[in-house]
Amino acid sequence: MKTRPLIPVCVLLALTSLSAREFTDTQGRKLEAEIVSATMDQVTLRRAADGKTVTTYIKVFSAEDQQFIHEFARANVKYSFEVRYEKKKKDEQKVSAGGTQGTLENWYYAVSLRNISVVDAEDVSVSYSIYMKAVAEKGRMGARIVGSGTTKLDKVARNATSLFETGTVEVARMRPMPGYVFRSGEGSKSDQLAGFALKLMKDGKEIFSYATDRSFIVSSSVK
Repeated sequence: MKTRPLIPVCVLLALTSLSAREFTDTQGRKLEAEIVSATMDQVTLRRAADGKTVTTYIKVFSAEDQQFIHEFARANVKYSFEVRYEKKKKDEQKVSAGGTQGTLENWYYAVSLRNISVVDAEDVSVSYSIYMKAVAEKGRMGARIVGSGTTKLDKVARNATSLFETGTVEVARMRPMPGYVFRSGEGSKSDQLAGFALKLMKDGKEIFSYATDRSFIVSSSVK
């Protein structure tokens, strides 16, 4: 029969108290507890005395404790953003070559990020990739990266929206000239944008990702 080593109770209590802190409310009352979770308005504490949790407003604590809780909230926040976008054409030019004629168009995405986190997001770097539809294995449709880039957002305040535009990618819409045909027999060939993927980085860590098609994130990393 396997046996498990016993840990003295005093050691367990010492380990528990390592993360506990003595909090003081505005009336001078003391409470030894550890932070379970926190927003910029409320905090959930686990009491060291009995292990029970209690949620209360941060403003009931001393100024020093409020600052400590706010720093914890910023360090442990789970960022979330609402993403909206619009595909826009910047310009186009007519071309003819190799028995084909048509247009080369430049398209980009105008993206808005609304911060629905509990804190502001500062010094955020956005990396994105733009995808074009392409034929994958056995004739199935897939997507390939045709453009990528990065942009910097100094601050996206809580409940505020920040806007940015991606770089442009070229979309060809071609058809055969009179007397010519495509080998495939198609009457025309047009590129089709498949969407984009992005990720937000803060202090060297990924804090949020989004894609118009989640397979973009799974199948390949965002450049």
